[in-house]
Amino acid sequence: MRRVAKVVGFIGAAVALVWAMRDRFISVATSREPEPPAFRSEKDQPVPVTMIDGIGPVFAQRLTEAGLGDIQSLAAASPDQVAEAASVSAARARSWIELASRH
Repeated sequence: MRRVAKVVGFIGAAVALVWAMRDRFISVATSREPEPPAFRSEKDQPVPVTMIDGIGPVFAQRLTEAGLGDIQSLAAASPDQVAEAASVSAARARSWIELASRH
């Protein structure tokens, strides 16, 4: 019985030592300092075209595939380019471009 108690005590001491030294065994390269939060302004974030009335997920996907996935690129595009990309009329494309330029 004493032998079992000694073995259990030895194993417990080894586990306690490893637990106390776990920071040394785990990657030393990881920083202990928390990373500061990244502050982003809303102007840095592209505004999706779905914010425009009349542009739903289907039209947004078509425009995104043509490289017009945000409001800034939509406002800079030509009506013919938007109409072809979204498969809509030129009048509808002009209204989207006008709404995008107001945004």
